[in-house]
Amino acid sequence: MSDPKNPVPGDRAIDLTDLELHDITPDMARRILKLRDGHPEAIQAVLLAPPAVRKQAGLSEAEVGDLVETWATYQRIEQVLPAIHKLVELLEETRLVHGANIAMQLGEMAHQVRRRSTKLPNGDAVLATFEALLDYQFGLAQTVADRRAKAKADAETPAQPPASQPA
Repeated sequence: MSDPKNPVPGDRAIDLTDLELHDITPDMARRILKLRDGHPEAIQAVLLAPPAVRKQAGLSEAEVGDLVETWATYQRIEQVLPAIHKLVELLEETRLVHGANIAMQLGEMAHQVRRRSTKLPNGDAVLATFEALLDYQFGLAQTVADRRAKAKADAETPAQPPASQPA
């Protein structure tokens, strides 16, 4: 495990307090300029040029200094992104595992409620209490069964010829 300022994939603590993060809309993201291949070499050309040559080319040292800061921030983001992507992946997979456990527990509970309610004198009241649970667990299967029964009934019903129109 590395330190939170310099995370590696698999770390659970990532410190990005040194970065100013921007939240932009999808529309803004579509309109924003994108870096193309070769940008590191272009930046190096600017940074390695002697100050006198930069001045002749019309580049101010303030602009170059701003580029240096922005480039350092960009490189910092590139450094932490793999660890962040791995952390997001771990979170999503952990959510899936917990979701599967919840689904299994709800299924077991729904079956238990159904079984027990048939043996109780006030079984309907017990079922009513757990209506949302039972709808969650058995609702989709009931909908599918209803559709199949309707399709079977429609297939077994002879087609009625269209009524003749008087001429």
